Amino acid sequence: MCQGVTTGVTRPSVVRRHLAGVSGLEHIPTQGPFVLVSNHTSFADHFIYETLLYGVRGERAAFLTKADSFKGVRRLWFDAMNAVPVDRSAPARAVLDVTDRVLAAGQVLVVYPEGTRNPEPPMLEFKDGAFRFAERAGVPVVPAALWGAQDILRKGSRLPHRGHATVAFGPPLTADLELRRSARIKDLQDRAEASITQLLETVHAADPVARHAAARATVAVADKVLELSMSGTDTVALKVRHDQARTLVRLARVNDPASLDAQVTAARLTGLRALKSRLLPVKVLRILRMRSGIHNVLRRDPDRLMALYLMGRWHLEAPSALGGRRTEAIRHLDHAERLGGADSRYAMAHAEALLAAGRRDDAVDALTRVVEAPAPDLRTRRRQERARDQLATLGGSAQGAAAQHTAEGAG
Repeated sequence: MCQGVTTGVTRPSVVRRHLAGVSGLEHIPTQGPFVLVSNHTSFADHFIYETLLYGVRGERAAFLTKADSFKGVRRLWFDAMNAVPVDRSAPARAVLDVTDRVLAAGQVLVVYPEGTRNPEPPMLEFKDGAFRFAERAGVPVVPAALWGAQDILRKGSRLPHRGHATVAFGPPLTADLELRRSARIKDLQDRAEASITQLLETVHAADPVARHAAARATVAVADKVLELSMSGTDTVALKVRHDQARTLVRLARVNDPASLDAQVTAARLTGLRALKSRLLPVKVLRILRMRSGIHNVLRRDPDRLMALYLMGRWHLEAPSALGGRRTEAIRHLDHAERLGGADSRYAMAHAEALLAAGRRDDAVDALTRVVEAPAPDLRTRRRQERARDQLATLGGSAQGAAAQHTAEGAG
């Protein structure tokens, strides 16, 4: 309960009130353990990284925290926030046992190599613990940098101020196995420190082009989250995936409030949530909100592929009382299929719209294209199975339709 209440407040607050920009989320591994290392400006750093890592991975990270903090009622809060107590006076072996357990469980371990908060440049000399943890466990190190959090939660302050932080992540770093262990750890530390130093320069720069690119990359991560949620192999709860995607869309808009990519993914998420809505008024409101969002995108970019697909699906699924039109579904999905290349989802949706309009022969052609398309994953193979079943029901087959195409071409 403590964890739910805390993150229910901190995650929206971080995104809406305290972030000025975030880049490099695409560098965060979506699965598997790693050690995240960053400069350390404030206790607010914890909440910022917790929010960003949850958006990408859908799970909590572990934060090394001095054991003295786990006293009285505060212990409940630290436990709930997945803080890991470390006794700085304990033997190194005891600390390694703690970090080994975290990384063996597949979690992210967040460590600040400066060892203490440092709200002023330059960075303090790095300690090597984080790099020993990573090398020992055989996991990558992900460098990150942030600035501005020292204005959100200042030293000695118990309540946050309305400051704004900027965050940047770099590509994962792995240990050079050709070096001796001591040299390997030192090399990993040096490369991480150099990367964080460079990332700090990034967070201080206000580059509109870079912010636009960061927004697009963040939306791409959100799209991957949604695709995973529909893969048929995902083990994470659907609600968590939708929370992740919503968080990532909001993060993209921090960088680029007018992002068309973010608008499309937001509309897509709204549609998926509408499908799961049990209350009719909620479902209707989400359906209408989805249409409005897609309409705004297509006014600015009539060839936006996913927007065309979503608008086509909307007209196919929405009742006529809300404005659903089969002819509009066919028009948008035909356009989407032409732009979508080998991705059979567009041909399948086009076929469904044609069937709904009673255009059997055209539907057979579209279903045949689904069957003949590449099938690189389970979701695509299942789509092909549905297409074969539809062809069988219609009395056609992929081979028969292909033969008809050949005859027509020869004629």
